[in-house]
Formats: sequence, structure tokens, C-alpha cells
Amino acid sequence: MKRILVTGITGTLGRQVAGMLRSFGAEVRGLSRRPGQDFQGDLADGSGLGAALSGVDTVVHCASDTRRLGRGDLQGLRNLLAAAGRAGRPHVVFVSIVGVDVIPYPYYRVKLAAEGLVEGYGGTILRATQFHEFVLGGARIAARLPVVFAPDVPVQPISTRDVATRIAELADGPPAGRVPDLGGPEILRAPDLFRDYLQATGRDRRLVPVRLPGATFGAFRRGAHLAPSHRSGGERWADFLHARTSG
Repeated sequence: MKRILVTGITGTLGRQVAGMLRSFGAEVRGLSRRPGQDFQGDLADGSGLGAALSGVDTVVHCASDTRRLGRGDLQGLRNLLAAAGRAGRPHVVFVSIVGVDVIPYPYYRVKLAAEGLVEGYGGTILRATQFHEFVLGGARIAARLPVVFAPDVPVQPISTRDVATRIAELADGPPAGRVPDLGGPEILRAPDLFRDYLQATGRDRRLVPVRLPGATFGAFRRGAHLAPSHRSGGERWADFLHARTSG
């Protein structure tokens, strides 16, 4: 039975990863800055990492400061990898995003730099497309206005459970570098997904597809964030939305 440390265990993906790893028979440790998890530690300054990593076979790094576009993520990862090196170099699995190498979005640049750190350490990197929850969050924010504006781009949403399953498989194996990307089972249009949300929640709103200028939006419009050759066979958007909005 492997002993696995999960950073960001209280987050959307971290919770799913921890549950999936336990179902695989792993002994899972949680790391958090706040009390309540197995180990309290801070990636920002490295405090508590030594104790959390002691005797660990694998680290699944899910922690990220998405609200601040990854500010502090790189230093936190450097601290984690340094502590891992002192703890016997456990296998490190890092979760990234499809398209970080070609889309000039600030958060994606942070993710790409983080990939380089994990590659230098000798870990495993998995890129995935956008989570269902991310798309749903965007739709909820847009629906606060009388007119709903939706980015006119393709989307390949994926279930966090499907991503967690793949991560658990990788965590159980040896370091593999960057593995094939993982995408959702279908490629849809963001305006259609937002419209699905409006219908599912009974909102009668006008929806306007938006085409924004700039290199970042252009890359999304061209589908640089998609993985059409690596579609999962998992949960589809309609099923996810129904589960989240029914009742």
C-alpha cells in the first residue's frame, strides 16, 4: 500500500483525487495551511513540509492559487520539491492544463513554468482540459446580468472524477514525465453550454456570443486548449449539469 501526500486536498480536484486514491487502497495524507487535515504546512514558506513528506511514496500536487492567477505557486512548488528531495525523492505528480505552452494567459505561463520545475525534478505531468465545474462557474457568473455574454470559443469540459481516476493511476506507477493529455468526451461551444445552464435553471435571458480581441482569446478560439485526440469516455456535460441543477 502506497503512502501518498495530496496538496490542495480541500479543493475541487484534491477532494476527488484523495477519494479515488483511497478507493485504490492507498494511504492518503492531506496537507493544508489550516488545521483539520493530517498535516498542517505552508507551501509558501516550506513550514511543515518535512513532517508531511516523511515516509511518503508519492506526492500529488493539486494546490494552486487560482484566484490570484497562480501568484506564489512557483515558490510553493520550489519549496515542495526541495523538501521532497530531502525526504528521499518521492514520485511527484503534477496537474496542469492543456494549452499552457501556446496560450499567452498569465496563469497558464505560471503552469508552464511549474511543469519545467517538475520535469527537472523527474516527476509526472498530466495536462487536462477545463473541468465541468469551471464551465459551470463561468455560466453562473454570466447569468447574474440581464444579458448573458458568453465567450464564442470551443470547450472540452471534463469531469474532475475522470481526471482524478487518471491521476490515481499515474500515482500508482513510476515517474513518467509528461504523459498524454486528457480531454473531456465531447467538444462543444461555450455559448451552448451557457444556454444549457440558463434552461436548466429556468432563466429567460438573452444570450450574446462574444468574440474578444487579443492573442489569448484568439488561441482559445482556435482550440489551443483542446485535446481532440485524447478524449475520455467519462461524464458528459449534460449529465453533470443535470446532477448539479436537478431539484
